[in-house]
Amino acid sequence: MDHAEQYINYSLCRLKQSNLHYDWKTIYVGYKLSIIKEAEVTQYTVEFLNTHPTCENSSIMELAWGEVDIDYERVLRGIIQELYGEELIGGSSLWEYEKRKWRFSILRDLDTEHKHSPQTLLHKIAEVYADFGYPEEMERFIYYMPSKENTELLSSEEDHIVRLICFFYEFLRKEQRDLEHI
Repeated sequence: MDHAEQYINYSLCRLKQSNLHYDWKTIYVGYKLSIIKEAEVTQYTVEFLNTHPTCENSSIMELAWGEVDIDYERVLRGIIQELYGEELIGGSSLWEYEKRKWRFSILRDLDTEHKHSPQTLLHKIAEVYADFGYPEEMERFIYYMPSKENTELLSSEEDHIVRLICFFYEFLRKEQRDLEHI
């Protein structure tokens, strides 16, 4: 991600507010993409242990302590292997699914933060578009992309902005449905 630094310290509570299921795989992808840092991994670990008090997984216990010399990536990879019996590989369909959760959460958060400034929102959305590898499904509401629809009826820049924002909200609704039902 080119603008990963803008997502660092992204709070786990923002992911929770998206009302999507998340687990160790989601945490691992967020960590690998530099969206969350070690403190958020430790926070998730503590929450996990609170809801799974009989857990005796040594890797999870190691993360709960949150010591500075932990190889978080290695430990998270090990937890995923132990709990799910699989390796999470970048570019795989499972990786992309978990990545979409983060993208959705970030976009939803940007919408909340910049709802009253549509131009700023569109610029922030374009940054996310770039950071997440220019996903085709976002092109329709990226302000600098050529439109595939007939735009002759748009009489002003304001109409164009309203149209893009409508496409963005349509995308968010669809993503929410898709991510809830996969």
